[in-house]
Amino acid sequence: MYDVVFIGEKIKTPKLKSLCINPNSLVECRGEIGNFKLKYNKKDTLQEDKTKYIVINLKAKRENPIEQTYGFSYRLEDLEENENIIFIQDFEKISPAVINREGLQKAIEAKENYKNSEVYYFFRSMRFIDNNDSLYEKARKMGIIFLQYELDNLNIQEDNTINYQRGDIDLDLKGQILTAPLLKPDKKIKRIARLLNIEMSDKEYIQSENIYLQPTLTGKRGVYTLAGSRGPNAYSDLDLEIEYTLNEIRANLADFEPLTEYKREVDDQKCILCYTCYRVCPHGAVEKDEEVDAMQINELACYGCDACISHCPADAISYVEEQTKNENGLNLKVMMCENSADTAFKKIDQEQFADLDIEKIPCASSIKKDEIFTFLRKKDSRLLILGCFEESCKHLTGDGRGERIVNEAKETLSELQLGADRVRFERLSPRMEEDLNEFLLRWKEGVKS
Repeated sequence: MYDVVFIGEKIKTPKLKSLCINPNSLVECRGEIGNFKLKYNKKDTLQEDKTKYIVINLKAKRENPIEQTYGFSYRLEDLEENENIIFIQDFEKISPAVINREGLQKAIEAKENYKNSEVYYFFRSMRFIDNNDSLYEKARKMGIIFLQYELDNLNIQEDNTINYQRGDIDLDLKGQILTAPLLKPDKKIKRIARLLNIEMSDKEYIQSENIYLQPTLTGKRGVYTLAGSRGPNAYSDLDLEIEYTLNEIRANLADFEPLTEYKREVDDQKCILCYTCYRVCPHGAVEKDEEVDAMQINELACYGCDACISHCPADAISYVEEQTKNENGLNLKVMMCENSADTAFKKIDQEQFADLDIEKIPCASSIKKDEIFTFLRKKDSRLLILGCFEESCKHLTGDGRGERIVNEAKETLSELQLGADRVRFERLSPRMEEDLNEFLLRWKEGVKS
């Protein structure tokens, strides 16, 4: 079992047991965080390995937006005496900060090596991130000429002559042209996303831009994405993102817990293998169970959005709840106002009610209808809500509101023929411990019959 498997470029991880897999060799990925099962080709042999985490780390593809020019990575050589060196950034699209930095470093290198040549740097936007501002100042002091442009005032002829017009400036230049590359998604990204069942952005990167997510997280728990697999902006803080991702993995190598209270289960007798749940799950938590020839939901991968349940045409997916039942197999829950029934409950022998799910609430008015219906989804469930007497509620109108919510829930249950008597509202004072004791015993006996 590996701690982390890198798909694409490997990163040095001295404190983690790691493996690097060529993205073209990956054949299959199954499982969930803490227990991913990977199949991949190695020297014409199908290998199988397990890992706790996966990091997708692919380089972005570079495309030159201007034909017959060189990219920023081109090695300048064999320049004619006093030949101009011309850098063009932000052509077609604004270049990300990392390309901005690469261009400034290349321009400084060119000026240092070819002191008799003029170095021009055309740009639309200067991205001052990290040390880009200091590189820009250094380049200006060295005599590099910076010219800001828009696409309509920079004209590149077929012979690579550049005409630049802005205000009173009308400049014709010819020389060695180096152009900032356009960063494009690697075609391997789509294949990896399909194998791992991960959603892609509309720009064909694995991670959509989302201000609420840590950037390297994917929708699939335990899978991270870096560099070109995440998008052009990933290169701006790549070192920090690598550090964060590896620290997250190191800190969470054991004790993987489900994110949801209830497990979702597929009934293999109902499942028709339409793969609807597989397609709609935004977290890649669904896969086929080959043993029973039906779909299954990986508990540790599930975020509890219930898209699978709501879209299943065969009604084959349901909750599997760890239920606290009494001796008759009933799910009995009592919600007690902390200022009335709960105070009285503390004064009685509570062991006789160990089979009840007791919950203290701040006020009967705090209960919501969706909470009532969520509990009553459980098989053979009954819910009792105990509030204050009228005009005794410390929350002003809480006593009346709580009863109204319960009555509305009862009406809905009655309309759906689901049993209006499965939820009940009663009033008690904090000094009625004996009454509470007798009432709870009668209620238990009543629902049993």
